[in-house]
Amino acid sequence: MALLLTILMAGGLLAAALVRMAPGFGMDERLLDARLSGSSHMAIERQLSEGSNVLAYYGHYLRRLWRGDLGNSISLGRPVTELLSERYGVSLRSGLAGMGLAWAAALLTVAILELVHARTCEALASLAAGGLLCVPTAVVALGCLYLGGTPALAVAAILFSHIFRYVRNIVGAACQAPHVLAAKALGIRPLRLLTFHVMAPILPEMLALAGVSVSMAVGALIPVEALCDSPGLGQLVWQAALARDLPLLVNVTLIITGLTAAANLMTDTLRVSREGWA
Repeated sequence: MALLLTILMAGGLLAAALVRMAPGFGMDERLLDARLSGSSHMAIERQLSEGSNVLAYYGHYLRRLWRGDLGNSISLGRPVTELLSERYGVSLRSGLAGMGLAWAAALLTVAILELVHARTCEALASLAAGGLLCVPTAVVALGCLYLGGTPALAVAAILFSHIFRYVRNIVGAACQAPHVLAAKALGIRPLRLLTFHVMAPILPEMLALAGVSVSMAVGALIPVEALCDSPGLGQLVWQAALARDLPLLVNVTLIITGLTAAANLMTDTLRVSREGWA
Protein backbone atom coordinates (compact mmCIF):
# COMPACT_ATOMS: atom_id res chain seq x y z
CA MET A 1 0.00 0.00 0.00
CA ALA A 2 2.87 2.36 0.75
CA LEU A 3 4.40 1.61 -2.65
CA LEU A 4 1.03 2.15 -4.36
CA LEU A 5 0.55 5.49 -2.61
CA THR A 6 4.07 6.61 -3.57
CA ILE A 7 3.48 5.68 -7.22
CA LEU A 8 0.20 7.60 -7.25
CA MET A 9 1.76 10.71 -5.75
CA ALA A 10 4.68 10.63 -8.17
CA GLY A 11 2.42 9.92 -11.17
CA GLY A 12 0.18 12.89 -10.44
CA LEU A 13 3.13 15.24 -9.92
CA LEU A 14 4.81 14.11 -13.15
CA ALA A 15 1.56 14.55 -15.08
CA ALA A 16 1.19 18.11 -13.78
CA ALA A 17 4.83 18.90 -14.59
CA LEU A 18 4.63 17.49 -18.14
CA VAL A 19 1.44 19.42 -18.89
CA ARG A 20 3.04 22.58 -17.51
CA MET A 21 6.06 22.18 -19.81
CA ALA A 22 3.94 21.35 -22.89
CA PRO A 23 3.93 23.95 -25.72
CA GLY A 24 0.90 26.19 -25.57
CA PHE A 25 0.25 25.83 -21.87
CA GLY A 26 -1.28 28.95 -20.36
CA MET A 27 -2.89 30.05 -23.64
CA ASP A 28 -6.62 30.02 -24.34
CA GLU A 29 -8.40 30.88 -27.56
CA ARG A 30 -11.03 32.71 -25.54
CA LEU A 31 -8.45 35.42 -24.87
CA LEU A 32 -8.64 36.30 -28.58
CA ASP A 33 -12.40 36.84 -28.45
CA ALA A 34 -12.99 40.59 -28.69
CA ARG A 35 -16.58 40.18 -27.53
CA LEU A 36 -15.48 39.32 -23.98
CA SER A 37 -15.03 42.08 -21.46
CA GLY A 38 -11.82 42.92 -19.68
CA SER A 39 -13.02 41.32 -16.47
CA SER A 40 -13.74 38.08 -18.37
CA HIS A 41 -10.21 38.11 -19.80
CA MET A 42 -8.79 38.64 -16.33
CA ALA A 43 -10.85 35.74 -14.96
CA ILE A 44 -9.59 33.46 -17.74
CA GLU A 45 -5.98 34.52 -17.15
CA ARG A 46 -6.38 33.97 -13.41
CA GLN A 47 -7.79 30.50 -14.05
CA LEU A 48 -4.90 29.64 -16.39
CA SER A 49 -2.28 30.96 -13.96
CA GLU A 50 -3.34 28.52 -11.25
CA GLY A 51 -1.12 25.84 -12.79
CA SER A 52 1.94 28.01 -13.40
CA ASN A 53 3.60 26.81 -10.19
CA VAL A 54 3.44 23.02 -10.38
CA LEU A 55 4.29 22.31 -6.74
CA ALA A 56 1.83 24.87 -5.41
CA TYR A 57 -0.88 23.63 -7.75
CA TYR A 58 -0.27 19.99 -6.82
CA GLY A 59 -0.32 20.76 -3.11
CA HIS A 60 -3.61 22.62 -3.50
CA TYR A 61 -4.96 19.77 -5.61
CA LEU A 62 -4.09 17.18 -2.95
CA ARG A 63 -5.82 19.22 -0.26
CA ARG A 64 -8.97 19.38 -2.38
CA LEU A 65 -8.68 15.69 -3.22
CA TRP A 66 -8.60 14.86 0.48
CA ARG A 67 -11.99 16.57 0.76
CA GLY A 68 -13.33 14.67 -2.25
CA ASP A 69 -13.17 17.65 -4.63
CA LEU A 70 -11.59 16.80 -8.00
CA GLY A 71 -11.95 20.33 -9.35
CA ASN A 72 -13.46 21.60 -12.60
CA SER A 73 -12.39 20.97 -16.17
CA ILE A 74 -11.00 24.11 -17.80
CA SER A 75 -11.88 23.13 -21.37
CA LEU A 76 -15.31 21.60 -20.74
CA GLY A 77 -16.38 23.81 -17.85
CA ARG A 78 -17.84 20.95 -15.82
CA PRO A 79 -16.86 19.18 -12.58
CA VAL A 80 -14.32 16.45 -13.19
CA THR A 81 -16.35 14.06 -11.02
CA GLU A 82 -19.30 14.28 -13.40
CA LEU A 83 -17.13 13.73 -16.47
CA LEU A 84 -15.45 10.68 -14.97
CA SER A 85 -18.71 9.14 -13.72
CA GLU A 86 -20.26 9.48 -17.18
CA ARG A 87 -17.39 7.83 -19.03
CA TYR A 88 -15.66 5.28 -16.84
CA GLY A 89 -18.28 2.59 -17.50
CA VAL A 90 -17.67 2.70 -21.26
CA SER A 91 -13.91 2.31 -20.86
CA LEU A 92 -14.30 -0.41 -18.23
CA ARG A 93 -16.54 -2.49 -20.50
CA SER A 94 -14.31 -2.00 -23.54
CA GLY A 95 -11.12 -2.76 -21.62
CA LEU A 96 -12.41 -5.87 -19.86
CA ALA A 97 -14.04 -7.22 -23.02
CA GLY A 98 -10.89 -6.58 -25.06
CA MET A 99 -8.66 -8.27 -22.47
CA GLY A 100 -11.02 -11.24 -22.24
CA LEU A 101 -11.12 -11.69 -26.01
CA ALA A 102 -7.33 -11.35 -26.30
CA TRP A 103 -6.63 -13.88 -23.53
CA ALA A 104 -9.23 -16.33 -24.85
CA ALA A 105 -7.86 -16.13 -28.39
CA ALA A 106 -4.23 -16.43 -27.25
CA LEU A 107 -4.84 -19.40 -24.92
CA LEU A 108 -7.02 -21.18 -27.50
CA THR A 109 -4.41 -20.68 -30.22
CA VAL A 110 -1.61 -21.96 -28.01
CA ALA A 111 -3.68 -24.99 -26.97
CA ILE A 112 -4.48 -25.84 -30.59
CA LEU A 113 -0.83 -25.54 -31.60
CA GLU A 114 0.24 -27.83 -28.76
CA LEU A 115 -2.41 -30.44 -29.54
CA VAL A 116 -2.03 -30.39 -33.33
CA HIS A 117 1.79 -30.05 -33.65
CA ALA A 118 1.58 -28.82 -37.25
CA ARG A 119 4.43 -26.65 -38.48
CA THR A 120 2.16 -24.89 -40.96
CA CYS A 121 -0.25 -23.79 -38.22
CA GLU A 122 2.68 -22.70 -36.05
CA ALA A 123 4.10 -20.60 -38.89
CA LEU A 124 0.74 -19.00 -39.70
CA ALA A 125 0.04 -18.13 -36.06
CA SER A 126 3.52 -16.63 -35.59
CA LEU A 127 3.15 -14.66 -38.82
CA ALA A 128 -0.24 -13.27 -37.78
CA ALA A 129 0.97 -12.34 -34.30
CA GLY A 130 4.15 -10.77 -35.67
CA GLY A 131 2.17 -8.79 -38.23
CA LEU A 132 -0.19 -7.41 -35.60
CA LEU A 133 2.78 -6.56 -33.41
CA CYS A 134 4.26 -4.41 -36.19
CA VAL A 135 1.05 -2.50 -36.90
CA PRO A 136 0.69 0.78 -34.95
CA THR A 137 -2.14 0.98 -32.45
CA ALA A 138 -3.82 3.80 -34.35
CA VAL A 139 -3.85 1.76 -37.57
CA VAL A 140 -5.46 -1.20 -35.78
CA ALA A 141 -8.10 1.12 -34.31
CA LEU A 142 -8.86 2.66 -37.69
CA GLY A 143 -9.05 -0.78 -39.30
CA CYS A 144 -11.59 -1.96 -36.74
CA LEU A 145 -13.55 1.26 -37.23
CA TYR A 146 -13.73 0.86 -41.01
CA LEU A 147 -14.68 -2.82 -40.66
CA GLY A 148 -17.47 -2.00 -38.23
CA GLY A 149 -15.73 -3.48 -35.20
CA THR A 150 -16.10 -2.29 -31.63
CA PRO A 151 -13.39 -0.66 -29.46
CA ALA A 152 -13.20 -3.93 -27.49
CA LEU A 153 -12.29 -5.78 -30.68
CA ALA A 154 -9.55 -3.24 -31.43
CA VAL A 155 -8.13 -3.62 -27.91
CA ALA A 156 -8.21 -7.41 -28.29
CA ALA A 157 -6.35 -7.22 -31.60
CA ILE A 158 -3.69 -5.00 -30.03
CA LEU A 159 -3.19 -7.21 -26.98
CA PHE A 160 -3.42 -10.57 -28.74
CA SER A 161 0.04 -10.50 -30.32
CA HIS A 162 1.79 -9.60 -27.04
CA ILE A 163 -0.09 -12.18 -24.98
CA PHE A 164 0.21 -14.94 -27.59
CA ARG A 165 3.96 -14.58 -28.08
CA TYR A 166 4.69 -14.61 -24.36
CA VAL A 167 2.35 -17.50 -23.56
CA ARG A 168 3.70 -19.48 -26.50
CA ASN A 169 7.26 -19.05 -25.29
CA ILE A 170 6.63 -20.08 -21.70
CA VAL A 171 4.42 -23.01 -22.73
CA GLY A 172 7.08 -24.20 -25.17
CA ALA A 173 9.71 -24.03 -22.43
CA ALA A 174 7.42 -25.82 -19.96
CA CYS A 175 6.83 -28.66 -22.42
CA GLN A 176 10.54 -29.49 -22.23
CA ALA A 177 10.49 -29.95 -18.44
CA PRO A 178 11.51 -33.42 -17.19
CA HIS A 179 8.16 -34.12 -15.55
CA VAL A 180 6.33 -33.31 -18.80
CA LEU A 181 8.58 -35.63 -20.80
CA ALA A 182 8.00 -38.35 -18.21
CA ALA A 183 4.24 -37.82 -18.44
CA LYS A 184 4.42 -38.13 -22.22
CA ALA A 185 6.35 -41.38 -21.86
CA LEU A 186 3.64 -42.73 -19.55
CA GLY A 187 1.05 -42.11 -22.24
CA ILE A 188 -1.01 -39.39 -20.57
CA ARG A 189 -3.55 -37.90 -22.94
CA PRO A 190 -2.45 -34.61 -24.60
CA LEU A 191 -5.28 -32.48 -23.21
CA ARG A 192 -4.70 -33.66 -19.63
CA LEU A 193 -0.96 -33.25 -20.12
CA LEU A 194 -1.40 -29.65 -21.28
CA THR A 195 -3.85 -28.74 -18.53
CA PHE A 196 -2.28 -30.27 -15.43
CA HIS A 197 1.40 -30.78 -16.27
CA VAL A 198 2.14 -27.76 -18.47
CA MET A 199 -0.26 -24.94 -17.55
CA ALA A 200 -0.40 -25.46 -13.79
CA PRO A 201 3.35 -24.90 -13.11
CA ILE A 202 3.43 -21.68 -15.15
CA LEU A 203 0.55 -19.97 -13.35
CA PRO A 204 2.90 -17.44 -11.61
CA GLU A 205 4.17 -16.29 -15.01
CA MET A 206 0.62 -16.12 -16.33
CA LEU A 207 -0.43 -13.98 -13.37
CA ALA A 208 2.46 -11.61 -14.00
CA LEU A 209 1.43 -11.34 -17.65
CA ALA A 210 -2.15 -10.63 -16.58
CA GLY A 211 -0.97 -7.60 -14.62
CA VAL A 212 1.07 -6.35 -17.56
CA SER A 213 -1.89 -6.84 -19.90
CA VAL A 214 -3.92 -4.44 -17.74
CA SER A 215 -1.29 -1.77 -18.39
CA MET A 216 -1.32 -2.51 -22.11
CA ALA A 217 -5.12 -2.39 -22.24
CA VAL A 218 -5.21 0.98 -20.49
CA GLY A 219 -2.61 2.35 -22.88
CA ALA A 220 -4.45 0.99 -25.91
CA LEU A 221 -7.80 2.46 -24.86
CA ILE A 222 -6.66 6.07 -25.29
CA PRO A 223 -5.98 6.01 -29.08
CA VAL A 224 -8.71 3.41 -29.69
CA GLU A 225 -11.47 5.44 -28.03
CA ALA A 226 -10.21 8.69 -29.54
CA LEU A 227 -10.19 7.30 -33.10
CA CYS A 228 -13.33 5.17 -32.77
CA ASP A 229 -15.25 8.09 -31.19
CA SER A 230 -16.10 6.02 -28.14
CA PRO A 231 -17.25 8.22 -25.22
CA GLY A 232 -14.88 6.75 -22.66
CA LEU A 233 -11.98 7.92 -20.55
CA GLY A 234 -9.56 7.47 -23.45
CA GLN A 235 -11.42 10.01 -25.55
CA LEU A 236 -11.59 12.32 -22.54
CA VAL A 237 -7.81 12.07 -22.04
CA TRP A 238 -7.24 12.92 -25.69
CA GLN A 239 -9.49 15.98 -25.53
CA ALA A 240 -7.89 17.13 -22.29
CA ALA A 241 -4.38 16.73 -23.73
CA LEU A 242 -5.24 18.85 -26.75
CA ALA A 243 -6.75 21.56 -24.53
CA ARG A 244 -3.92 21.44 -21.92
CA ASP A 245 -6.65 20.85 -19.34
CA LEU A 246 -4.47 20.41 -16.25
CA PRO A 247 -7.18 19.49 -13.66
CA LEU A 248 -8.67 16.85 -15.90
CA LEU A 249 -5.32 15.39 -16.97
CA VAL A 250 -4.03 15.07 -13.41
CA ASN A 251 -7.17 13.27 -12.25
CA VAL A 252 -7.26 10.85 -15.18
CA THR A 253 -3.52 10.21 -14.81
CA LEU A 254 -4.05 9.26 -11.17
CA ILE A 255 -6.82 6.84 -12.16
CA ILE A 256 -4.72 5.21 -14.90
CA THR A 257 -1.66 5.05 -12.64
CA GLY A 258 -3.72 3.57 -9.82
CA LEU A 259 -5.25 0.88 -12.03
CA THR A 260 -1.90 -0.08 -13.51
CA ALA A 261 0.02 -0.09 -10.23
CA ALA A 262 -2.75 -1.93 -8.36
CA ALA A 263 -2.97 -4.63 -11.03
CA ASN A 264 0.80 -5.14 -11.05
CA LEU A 265 1.09 -5.21 -7.26
CA MET A 266 -1.84 -7.61 -6.96
CA THR A 267 -0.43 -10.02 -9.51
CA ASP A 268 3.02 -9.83 -7.87
CA THR A 269 1.45 -10.67 -4.52
CA LEU A 270 -0.51 -13.58 -5.97
CA ARG A 271 2.57 -14.85 -7.79
CA VAL A 272 4.69 -14.79 -4.64
CA SER A 273 1.90 -16.48 -2.67
CA ARG A 274 1.55 -19.13 -5.37
CA GLU A 275 5.29 -19.80 -5.33
CA GLY A 276 5.19 -20.05 -1.52
CA TRP A 277 2.38 -22.61 -1.68
CA ALA A 278 4.30 -24.60 -4.27
